[in-house]
Amino acid sequence: MVKNRNDSTEKICIQIQVNQNLKNNAEKILKKPGMTTTTAVTVLFKQIVATDSYPVDLTLTEREKANNDLLNTIDKLPVHKITSKEEALDWFNSERDR
Repeated sequence: MVKNRNDSTEKICIQIQVNQNLKNNAEKILKKPGMTTTTAVTVLFKQIVATDSYPVDLTLTEREKANNDLLNTIDKLPVHKITSKEEALDWFNSERDR
């Protein structure tokens, strides 16, 4: 059973981890109407309680699906990590000679 939102005024700290760019971009958007991240999360939680559901459509668009497929494919590509200046120069020169 969900407690009545007026049962307590005690506030707690919620700690989450998100991508730095995502956080920065979201904060820029939230700042326009004067919202903080805390306000946005509070509004989200209130909406969840009020509607007894998650208020965002989680269905991916065809473009989002294609983007995810592309990212998954890129993640599978072999990558050689260059760890020294000499390796970088060798790689650059071998690519230039082709």
